Amino acid sequence: MATQNAARIRARLSALPGVGHPSGSRIEIVDNPITSHDPRLGAAVEEEIHRVLRNEDLGSVQVRFRVCRDESEGLKFICKVENPPRVDGDGAAPPWRWWSPLLETAQEFRESLEEGLRIRRHRLALAGAR
Repeated sequence: MATQNAARIRARLSALPGVGHPSGSRIEIVDNPITSHDPRLGAAVEEEIHRVLRNEDLGSVQVRFRVCRDESEGLKFICKVENPPRVDGDGAAPPWRWWSPLLETAQEFRESLEEGLRIRRHRLALAGAR
């Protein structure tokens, strides 16, 4: 059983080339309980996270999803994306942490994540202009 879990975790850990990041960006999906409730939605949000973050210079990020069930409204979820702790002054971009609002679809997830990245880019541009 432990071997299966380790293999599943390794399968979800991807090295993606990142602009300006010589070692590439890494996206680690630490937890996605959506897949046990709705496998199609779980796979879709994982595809979206990889597609949207593919060209971002984020370094290593960890992704966690949480499921919120409502009897009348059905399955909803939230997502947390964050850089693991790192040493200040290591030359990398400042750490980033993003929480999604409560969502229902992969499209809502993509749109919300893209908005979070736009805000991040804007803040980085302002910090660079100082």
